[in-house]
Amino acid sequence: MWKNRYWQAELWTLLFILFVVGLIGSLFNKTAVFVAVIIFGYLVWNLIQLSRLFHWIFVSKAIYPPVAPGVWGEIFNQLYIRQRKHRKDLKKLNAIISEFRDSTRALKEGAMIISNLGEIRWFNKASAKLLGLKPSVDIGQRLFNLLRHPDFIEYEAARDYGKPLNIPSPVDTNIMLSLSITPYNEDQRLVIIRDVTEKYHLERVRQDFVANVSHELRTPLTVITGYLEMLDPEMNPNLKSVAKPLNMMHQQALNMGHLVDDLLLLSKLDSKVDSNGHKAIDINLLLDSICAEARAFSGEKNQQILFHSHTNTMLKASEKQLRSAFSNLVFNAVRYTPANGKIDIYWQEDEHNYIVKVKDNGQGIESQHIPRLTERFYRVDSGRNRSQGGTGLGLAIVKHVLEYHNATLQIESSVGKGSCFCCIFPKNKDLA
Repeated sequence: MWKNRYWQAELWTLLFILFVVGLIGSLFNKTAVFVAVIIFGYLVWNLIQLSRLFHWIFVSKAIYPPVAPGVWGEIFNQLYIRQRKHRKDLKKLNAIISEFRDSTRALKEGAMIISNLGEIRWFNKASAKLLGLKPSVDIGQRLFNLLRHPDFIEYEAARDYGKPLNIPSPVDTNIMLSLSITPYNEDQRLVIIRDVTEKYHLERVRQDFVANVSHELRTPLTVITGYLEMLDPEMNPNLKSVAKPLNMMHQQALNMGHLVDDLLLLSKLDSKVDSNGHKAIDINLLLDSICAEARAFSGEKNQQILFHSHTNTMLKASEKQLRSAFSNLVFNAVRYTPANGKIDIYWQEDEHNYIVKVKDNGQGIESQHIPRLTERFYRVDSGRNRSQGGTGLGLAIVKHVLEYHNATLQIESSVGKGSCFCCIFPKNKDLA
């Protein structure tokens, strides 16, 4: 501070005045009195400047500062410079806020800021329309008190915001909303609300179409398969000349039947309908029976199919759905593992998860295909899959079953070394 030229000038001026006054006071033998008077006058002068500063900032609120000599003039000037910079920054900030409000007001999607406890701090016009909120009443309210849908309460309690949540609007149940929450800073979350009614209805139409077509195909397929079984060349020697096309027709009819069954199962999973309900499932017995079926399915390939059990934990789940998912993984391993190959099925647990693992030493899958394996009808090699009886829906079914049970599928594969498919059931989902 003392290196500033204004403070140095102020100090030297004060010392010079004290020195001169001290000399004059010594002539009258009243040095202390003269110095005290000067110090008192200096204090009064500073109090006057403080009063002017207070009046300028808090009373008059004038733009330009008072005029003063010395260090007080520099103080007034620096405050004026900072005040002017502050006004410019404030003007820019107001312009940004105004632009932000205009842009969010124009958004079709709802945008909302809530605290970590769910208190509403701000929302745009679209949010008010989609959720039926009022700025004068609902700012400061907890969103979970206003939006009481059970799925949303469960979604918030889990604090897993990896996927958006679809729920009906509290204003109109015919409107479907998609809510996604993104935490930021330490105590704030951004909520984006989209109207997905049209997409939801299109998805329902697609599901209904697939379900209806699958149901309609089941009856003619049953009739065709029945008549083809009657036209067995082994039972009718006169048909031996057309044995090959009849066998091909029978095999294709069976494949079509499997495809219809898979489509119906996917339709049921899409609609989250579980007619069997959840019950305690002995995974050891389930996998042991699937392994027995896989050995029969393997036939002459002479594959080594081993089941390794490392836990006796039972899962609360849909037995039919889990059987379908695990069967798809094991039978896929049988299909794509060469003769004399090895397939290992594990049932185990670690600190956080229950795990079903299907590992084979087959031909493996190239890395670029792995992210798309669970897409419906996606085939790494369409010709090979069809020749081995695959429908292209097996892994899609696995993915949907696991999602229905709050579980995930992890896939690891190396070309020429084999593949490993892991079904991971988190322990914190109350499955045991």
